Amino acid sequence: MGETCTNAAVWSMLAERWRKTIRAKALSTNTERGYLYTARRWAEWLSDQGHDVEPADVEAHHVDDFIVDIIEATSAANGAHHYRNLRVYFAWLVKRKEIKTGNPMDETEPPNVPEKITPLLSDEEHAAVLLTCSGKSLADLRDTAIVLLFIDTGMRVSELHSIDARDVDLTTKRLKICGKGNKERWVRFGASTGLALARYLKARAKHPLAESCSGLWLSRRVDKPLCVDGIKHMLNRRGRQAKVSDSLHAHRFRHDFTHRWKQAGGSEHGLMIIAGWSSTKMPRHYGKQAEVQRALDEHERLSPADSLIA
Repeated sequence: MGETCTNAAVWSMLAERWRKTIRAKALSTNTERGYLYTARRWAEWLSDQGHDVEPADVEAHHVDDFIVDIIEATSAANGAHHYRNLRVYFAWLVKRKEIKTGNPMDETEPPNVPEKITPLLSDEEHAAVLLTCSGKSLADLRDTAIVLLFIDTGMRVSELHSIDARDVDLTTKRLKICGKGNKERWVRFGASTGLALARYLKARAKHPLAESCSGLWLSRRVDKPLCVDGIKHMLNRRGRQAKVSDSLHAHRFRHDFTHRWKQAGGSEHGLMIIAGWSSTKMPRHYGKQAEVQRALDEHERLSPADSLIA
């Protein structure tokens, strides 16, 4: 006797087929993980709600109800994230002729996400974070190099994790990273970051995994290198130790890098190349808080009330 095929099983098999398409397109691991998480959450939601529907039976109200439940359980930003992923999923279902009479997503609209300001890091906060890893241990030398690379390049955490130890060139002060869509690019770093990398590489050479692991970042454990979550946890821990306002994460460095680049007169085109952006929309998004800060600084210099009273 075979097992009874449930609606959840159908959607699970569809997601598995979608996974193969995602991999055939060589999308990043993070993109694949995000897409499939949305597909799994969608299938679970249909099952929880008792909706015994195939792709061709899905209607716009199903999508709306799914997104509303996510927003109410988490946030509008998370709802918008799942909405974008679901749109890609349903476009694939249409292309695979699982849906033949129209895409239900076309009758829906993405949720509005209230704009939030990501606080920039001050010079004092940078110094405080670096102070927490000023020791001589492997972890301290590694974390100093990581923090300085984030400050110096604004790279994504997945990109920092992708660095191969063989692709760090201390002579030219540049290294190769793997960005979104598995696109490789070279980025430069300054002398201070180069010194921190040189000291870390010297200590790294003594680690048990130094010869067998090509990844740049090694952990205190002797059996595995530092993973993406390990980098995130490290930043969060160092941020707490430094008493940095709000949580410390890679995207704060990315916002901060954009601000400092523009403040120093760097070009938008150069910023896009360094940060790995293909659209001008992203540097403008990341530079929004920087624009606010520059406006506040300008007001301090041009305050109309101060000029009248003075």
